[in-house]
Amino acid sequence: MAIITLPRAKRVLEYGGYLKLAPNYSLEGEALRETCRAASDLFDKVFGLELRASSSVAPDESFLTPLSETGEERDAAKNAASGIETVSGDGIFVKYSDSLSKDEFRLRADRACLIEASGAEGLFRAFSFIAQASRRTCDGYIEIPKCLVEDEPDCSFRGFLLDAARRYHPVSQLYEYVDLCSLVGINRFVIHFTDDENYTLPSKVFPRLTTEGVHYTEEEIRALGKYASCRGVMIIPEIDMPGHSAQFQLKYPEIFGKCGIMDASEEVFSALGKIYREASDLFPDSEYIHIGGDEAVLGRWLDSGVTKEYMSSHGISDICELYGHFVGRVAADVISIGKTPIAWEGFGKASNGAVPRELLVASFENHYQTASELVDAGFTIINASWRPLYCVAPWQKWSKEEILSSSKYVFDHWWEQSKAYNKGVSVPEDSPVAGSMLCAWGDYLKNYASSRLACRLEWATVYPRLSALAENLWNNEPCPGEEFAASFERLEEVLFLVRGDHPFRGKL
Repeated sequence: MAIITLPRAKRVLEYGGYLKLAPNYSLEGEALRETCRAASDLFDKVFGLELRASSSVAPDESFLTPLSETGEERDAAKNAASGIETVSGDGIFVKYSDSLSKDEFRLRADRACLIEASGAEGLFRAFSFIAQASRRTCDGYIEIPKCLVEDEPDCSFRGFLLDAARRYHPVSQLYEYVDLCSLVGINRFVIHFTDDENYTLPSKVFPRLTTEGVHYTEEEIRALGKYASCRGVMIIPEIDMPGHSAQFQLKYPEIFGKCGIMDASEEVFSALGKIYREASDLFPDSEYIHIGGDEAVLGRWLDSGVTKEYMSSHGISDICELYGHFVGRVAADVISIGKTPIAWEGFGKASNGAVPRELLVASFENHYQTASELVDAGFTIINASWRPLYCVAPWQKWSKEEILSSSKYVFDHWWEQSKAYNKGVSVPEDSPVAGSMLCAWGDYLKNYASSRLACRLEWATVYPRLSALAENLWNNEPCPGEEFAASFERLEEVLFLVRGDHPFRGKL
């Protein structure tokens, strides 16, 4: 069978014939042990075979087909292997290779199967490749086409955002999204934990913040983070401010105020510093913290005497200037704890001077300022364009085909007041665009009485579109529609086994 995976691997040379692998693995050193155990869980779900650790020694280079793509030895090996089935009772050999980047892998399946990687992201991509390209035999082996694969992504930030505040998701659903991300090479899973409706994170520093009956425990958060990390997925928490913050003002009005937007005061900035430090501790594997910074109703600051006093004491003349100051001060605090802050494009061009350039800006509306203005100002940005990267399930979304053909350098919107409306906003291809992010918001789902139904509707909306974005970001070279359709069909088969149930099959 032809090798079909999603995303497509960069370089694949098929030898012909098959290699039957016993469900074992051996590993040099301990650095990638947890990822091998995660692969065992994946293979158990896909093949019904857990990978057992063994002490077999990896074969030397003489046992494998040479890496040169043009040599006579390779052609001879390919001709000799054609149609031949080889059995490897040793299973999969995993070799740590510091010559490879953390998201890169090399796989050789010939007379033996060898994976070379240096990080969890690259290694789990290799295991995902095997899970999609292989099949189980009736005698309990995993059968993979004989091949050489060398692969790495073209984009570093391949993102997915889930709204777990407006619509609380059972923790089991978060695990399913981690599985999806890891299978398709999405490496940044941002979770919107807080909004006006709920504050779903645990908190020791401000315990009343946590919404009773609708939150995750510390144990659940830490376990989820470890599960994701060894699968090459980084979970990034979003704690939104100064808008989308009704829970802060409801639970602690004496600190955050009660005018509909967080007060600006030394006490507020001190409190936010403690909250983001707590988040940093809860998510030790995350390089980022998302601080929100969007859609605040700035005029409400004029109703706060505390805020007006802060503005006066800091020489801030208007509320737009204050907004940039607010975002910039929180971003600087996050930087001071060793994390990279992310914020939405919610501050105007006039505020750029108050915001540190280390801030990663998610450009979603091109309304407050355009992507090109952010780039010109020296910011690195993420493409989170409403069109086609927003899923407000189950009603508002764009097709996976539109996402597949989109560019991270082009920003679009359906809203007439966006500067990207109708004609889009483009930035040069050498611009600092870290990647793109599909955003699944719960504006409609929050009204469903059944969390189970809401989450199932969302899943059916998300997984085809996230799969298309994964292919789009992994490979700069456009994927032909028929090729994507074939790889997506194979991915669906694997997802059905991993998840156990997705009844809508992407028909929404």
